[in-house]
Amino acid sequence: MKHNQKITFRGMADEKPNMEAGDVNFIIQEKEHDLFKRKGADLLITKTLSLNEALCGFEWIVKHLDGREIAIKSKPGEVIKPEQSSSAPFVKIVPNEGMPSHGNPFVKGNLYVLFRVEFPSDGELNAKAIKELKKVLPNPAMDVSYDEEEVEVCHLEQADVKNFGKGGAASNDNNYDSDDDEGPGQVQCQQS
Repeated sequence: MKHNQKITFRGMADEKPNMEAGDVNFIIQEKEHDLFKRKGADLLITKTLSLNEALCGFEWIVKHLDGREIAIKSKPGEVIKPEQSSSAPFVKIVPNEGMPSHGNPFVKGNLYVLFRVEFPSDGELNAKAIKELKKVLPNPAMDVSYDEEEVEVCHLEQADVKNFGKGGAASNDNNYDSDDDEGPGQVQCQQS
C-alpha cells in the first residue's frame, strides 16, 4: 500500500431505513520510521561500519517492524566497500525481509542495507599507529550475543539500489477501490 492510497468498503457505513448504506473510506497515512525507509514492498536501512568491520567482518541485530530480531552478518572474507559516489552507494540486500506485498502477503520485498564506512580522519593516525595498522586494525567488531533459537541469522547478497521498491509480488495498486475499476464500455444501439 502507498501513502495516501484509499481503501473503500462499499455499503459498509451506517444503515438507515429507506436509505442505501454509504461507503467507509480509509486513507493510508504512512509514518516516518527512525530506522526503516519504505518504497513499495522493499525496506531500506543505513549502516555505518568502522574500517575494521568493513574489512574483517561485522554482525549486528535489527529489530524488525514485526517485532522479530534478525542478526545481519557478513560472510567470511566479504569486504564492504565505501560509497563510490553519491549516485552509487554500496548496497546489499537481505532477501525476503521487506514488507508483505499488497495483494499477496506471502511474497515479501527485500531489506536493502546501504553501507557507509568510517575512515580515520587526516592526521588521526601517527607513524607508530600506521605501522601497527598493518598488524592490527582499530575498532574491531563487537561480539554480539544472542540465542540462535530465538534470533534468525541472515546473510547479505549483492544488490543494486535501483531495484529498491521493485521487490515482492507485482500488484494492482487499488484492489480494494472499485472507483478506479472500469467496467464494460457503454453499449450503443444503432437503428437502421
